[in-house]
Amino acid sequence: MDELIEDCGLLGSQLSATAVALVRYAASLGVSSFSKKGQRYVAEPNFVTIELHHQRARNLTISLRGNPSEFLAFPEMKAKKSQNGYSEIKVTDVGQLRAAANCIARAREVFDKGRTRVLKTPKLIEV
Repeated sequence: MDELIEDCGLLGSQLSATAVALVRYAASLGVSSFSKKGQRYVAEPNFVTIELHHQRARNLTISLRGNPSEFLAFPEMKAKKSQNGYSEIKVTDVGQLRAAANCIARAREVFDKGRTRVLKTPKLIEV
């Protein structure tokens, strides 16, 4: 995880702090390590992967276990379809921290339910 946190520094000060916060948040959900596989850092257990883009575009791509319909759609960020059973979000701004953290937490829930889970679409209800 130290290598990933160090590499987050390449994103620039504000996005770097956001990336580090998301890495630490994922770790708090039970990630024992991140291993670098190609350009991605893959969490163990594998419910989230992080790819840092610092050379041209300054952003990070986060792949999440679950289909796009299993994540809340925030105005600042919506999950998009990725590989089978995975979705993807792109973080470009510190203002997306809340939405990205919510997606990471949901990916952990989906992972824990397993492949045979009943697909459900979350809804935000104000009371």
